[in-house]
Amino acid sequence: MPAHKIVTVMKKSLLLSAAIFCIVYPSFATIDTIIAADYSFTPSSFTAHTGDTIMWVWSQGVHTTTSKIIPTGAIAWSGNLTPTSTSFMYVPILAGTYSYECIIHSSSDMVGRFTVVNSSLDSDQNPASIITIYPNPVSTSLHIQFNPTQLPSAGLPVSLTLTDINGVMVIRKKFKALKDRDIDLTDIPNNTYYLHAEQGNETYDQQLIVSH
Repeated sequence: MPAHKIVTVMKKSLLLSAAIFCIVYPSFATIDTIIAADYSFTPSSFTAHTGDTIMWVWSQGVHTTTSKIIPTGAIAWSGNLTPTSTSFMYVPILAGTYSYECIIHSSSDMVGRFTVVNSSLDSDQNPASIITIYPNPVSTSLHIQFNPTQLPSAGLPVSLTLTDINGVMVIRKKFKALKDRDIDLTDIPNNTYYLHAEQGNETYDQQLIVSH
């Protein structure tokens, strides 16, 4: 279960939603929550780790969270925060400083920033994992590489699932022939997903960003 760091006081309903999120998605990463209300983001500045989930939560008004200055190679974002679109999530995978604004209230200095440092738990290219995935973020095709030295048995299939932030499974596959392959994600909407693979008692879990 991830260490769920609530960086500001939230309403009970939001706390419950966050708790459910943590239970459904076992992960090493932290969820850093930012509240958008009035003409400010709270907290306006904090430090996170690569692989953490940055979650903006709507409280009042109509706002956006839109990236301004981000590290070279990072994925830009822009999300709405309204009564009908109450949250937006972003997973930074590159260290550096990220600044953002509400483009509706930029003249009111509704801005924020967070600094991302490398996490010792990063595992995308960890040779001790049963699989290796890349790229992440992914646009159209996700490459799956099986690591034979970490698999309990070459005769057992490896199952893989991709689940969205609401717990809905969007991909489910079972690989009997453990050869490198690509998975087509062209029709998968842009969002943050959770990839889970297992063979016997060995498992692999990773957050995955789809950005076309």
